[in-house]
Amino acid sequence: MSTDKDKPDVLQQIVDAVHQRHGYDVLAVDMTEYPLTMDIFLLTSADNRIQSRAIADHVERTARSLGWKLHHKEGYSEGSWILLDFIDLVVHIFLPDVRKYYNIESLWSDAPVMKFEDKTTIEDNEDFTFEIAPSD
Repeated sequence: MSTDKDKPDVLQQIVDAVHQRHGYDVLAVDMTEYPLTMDIFLLTSADNRIQSRAIADHVERTARSLGWKLHHKEGYSEGSWILLDFIDLVVHIFLPDVRKYYNIESLWSDAPVMKFEDKTTIEDNEDFTFEIAPSD
């Protein structure tokens, strides 16, 4: 992250990327008060391994388009807990049972947290209808 002013915009763009691949229960933990290398932990859940990989791929593409380099990636092939390390921002993508088991949120329970509202509706093409014509 280049400046404090840029953080909310970048964070929101990464959260939007998560939501675009149907990630949910998105939580940002402010780590700036801790002697760690990252500023923000971003946690999200995915329903299955395919979805967790899709979220990871989309977050990685979005971050790259914002000028961020991926420093390290773990857990991608297994898919139940994927970690994307962008140095200042670390993204954790969990299957629900794995997230519940490790409960990272409780490890940093005294850190400031921002919860993002889940996106459950289609914003674009609200009037979208789909019809199937019978074949002759």
